Amino acid sequence: MSELQAVEAEVAKVAEEAKAEVVKIVEEVKPVAKKALVAITADEKLILAETEVEYLKATMEIQRLTKITEAKAKEYQTAVDGFLTKYGLSKAEYIFDGVKKAFTAIEKKL
Repeated sequence: MSELQAVEAEVAKVAEEAKAEVVKIVEEVKPVAKKALVAITADEKLILAETEVEYLKATMEIQRLTKITEAKAKEYQTAVDGFLTKYGLSKAEYIFDGVKKAFTAIEKKL
């Protein structure tokens, strides 16, 4: 075997070792590399859209009921204030008992 053949054989051996090392590294890197964008199916998109619509409907219903609640609370307070005036009572001396539906004198504690 000539010196040239020995060098060629050594180069081929090193090239094969390098190729094996590259393949090994590529196999290690593959699991680490992740897709930048993962698309979902049309059915999954539909599920999300339907859920979002239901959420928005529920939010609108909550807002509607909140307005009704605020209006009724104001109406109730206006009625109680009207009764105070009608019966000549003072807020400093009487408080309305919603359970008894009557005005109760406030006890003065010293």
